[in-house]
Amino acid sequence: MVWGILGALDEEVALIQQNMEIESATKIYGTTVYTGKVYGQQVVLVCCGIGKVNAAACASVVLREFGADAIINVGIAGAAAPQMNILDVVLSDEVVFHDTCKAMEEYYPFTQTFRADETLLRLAEEACQAVLEEPFHFHVGRIATGDQFVESKAVKDDIVSRTHPLCVEMEGAAVGQIAVMNNKPFLVIRSMSDNAEDNANDLYDNFIELAAGHSAAIILEMLKKSK
Repeated sequence: MVWGILGALDEEVALIQQNMEIESATKIYGTTVYTGKVYGQQVVLVCCGIGKVNAAACASVVLREFGADAIINVGIAGAAAPQMNILDVVLSDEVVFHDTCKAMEEYYPFTQTFRADETLLRLAEEACQAVLEEPFHFHVGRIATGDQFVESKAVKDDIVSRTHPLCVEMEGAAVGQIAVMNNKPFLVIRSMSDNAEDNANDLYDNFIELAAGHSAAIILEMLKKSK
């Protein structure tokens, strides 16, 4: 199996790259796609940059040009549900766009919501149980995606009222849509760097590296368990 792993920021893929025996590095779309092995597993790794278009473009490359059999989007997010604490983790059971209209459902692929793969989800749950320690917890649920860094309680409350996610971020649903369109399994793993409210920027600056490390540690544990 070839694992596709995609993060938007350098911090989100750094730990994975450090554990990777790199075999090739290919420049595409202004970024670098790395292939190699992590714990004996064949991996395609890319830092795509933020936002839905960057994520969709790189996800398509990873799946179609580099032959990934599944794709995992790892990284950070803003907590949207009251039970979510900073550095907690969300594993997607589904992803949804929060900044599109209902008209999207009238055209292919006729949905704004994409279901994650149950086998990958179960493996990620096992990985979380192995690597997360108190007081941090993992949650399974919906992740909402849009082309904005949410840093306002009013904006967050509006997104929550319409899409009911556990967290908000900027790439997951785009990766999910590309995976579904290619008939490939996917999963999104997010650790909370902030609360998506008015002080989100300060929290983000303080917790980005720890949160990114949490999500990366989970995919690394998944790769170990797949040996």
